[in-house]
Amino acid sequence: MRIRIIFSILLISSLILSGCYDKFEVNQTVAVVAHGWDIEGPNKLIFAQLALTPPREGQLATEPKFLVVSASAPSFVQAGRRLSLTLPRKPLWSMANTAIIGEKLARKDISLFADTATRNPRIRYNVLLFLSKGVTPEDVLNIEVPPENYSGTALEKIIQNQTGQAGIYIPITMKDFLNRSAAPGIEPVIPQIVIEENKDQKQLTLQGMAVFKGRKMIGSLDEQQTRGLALLKTDAIKKTIFNINSPLGSQENEEMNTPDILALELTAYQTRINPIINGENIIMEIEIEAEGNIIEDNNTRELGTPETLRKVEQAASQDLIMKVQGCIDQAQALDSDILGWGQIISRSYPQTWQNIESSWPEMFAGIKYDIQIDYKLRRTYLEKDVFKFK
Repeated sequence: MRIRIIFSILLISSLILSGCYDKFEVNQTVAVVAHGWDIEGPNKLIFAQLALTPPREGQLATEPKFLVVSASAPSFVQAGRRLSLTLPRKPLWSMANTAIIGEKLARKDISLFADTATRNPRIRYNVLLFLSKGVTPEDVLNIEVPPENYSGTALEKIIQNQTGQAGIYIPITMKDFLNRSAAPGIEPVIPQIVIEENKDQKQLTLQGMAVFKGRKMIGSLDEQQTRGLALLKTDAIKKTIFNINSPLGSQENEEMNTPDILALELTAYQTRINPIINGENIIMEIEIEAEGNIIEDNNTRELGTPETLRKVEQAASQDLIMKVQGCIDQAQALDSDILGWGQIISRSYPQTWQNIESSWPEMFAGIKYDIQIDYKLRRTYLEKDVFKFK
């Protein structure tokens, strides 16, 4: 008994003194800010944006702040191992908050990426996904985006700002993408990133959403259709501004042939989607209650009468309907249920879904729908007088 106790103490002591078997010193590692995945012919490509050591206090930041490295191999696992073996430090893949999927890979077979990513414990499920449209992930990772040090970090903040202020793009994590890819009755989407020239400088810009069906990207939503997709999900938009053609008319604008625009704010909305099933006929009823404010009128007119405000509300409701309708029409044209209508039917009518699930990919494009949107003005800032010119 005494010998067993002594042996146990020695064993525990050795474990404490030896520490974790995979422990590395800080100076033996390098942080991966973002990683990219793509294909080139039969080969799989992996890219990594590495954070370089910042300058010491008092030194000028003249050296590059990041380094983009890549490797190619017949499989992603082999490419990742090959990339790691070319570096003098161990890359910390788990520190990356951003992953970029190349368009070639997306149009070929996204499962090539998804299978590897789910098996790798060093890739987090909350990493944000983007698709590089018309360019490679390496091109995106090599762009400088001041004041951020790394384009990987910049992308994360760009889409956060878009969600909170512009109300167009929906952030998609690895978990979101995998859930949509595996669940019946819904298809995945990923925000698209492009490189644009602006005064001889390259910048990263969000441009629509990539639409998938099964394992492949089959098309895209434009910006207005993307906003329509966000409107179909309650709370996807925190706050947004949108312009409408003023329903009030202006003789001055007509004479000058200039648009008469009202800028409105969407501050809150609630979306309800109900499937109405009558035999073999299915109609998706979409009701959205929204509210917001008038924030700018380029015609500086009085907007205080109830009749005037109601005309603005009706025009705003119609504008939002057109955005939602544009999204639905594009999804049906691509024959991809990114709207999740199949899931909604399965929850409301499980028996019906059991009967139509196998044929849903063919049925979706022909499903009829009805959209009702009621936009209400809560504040018009009418307590402030309209500015009067001489």
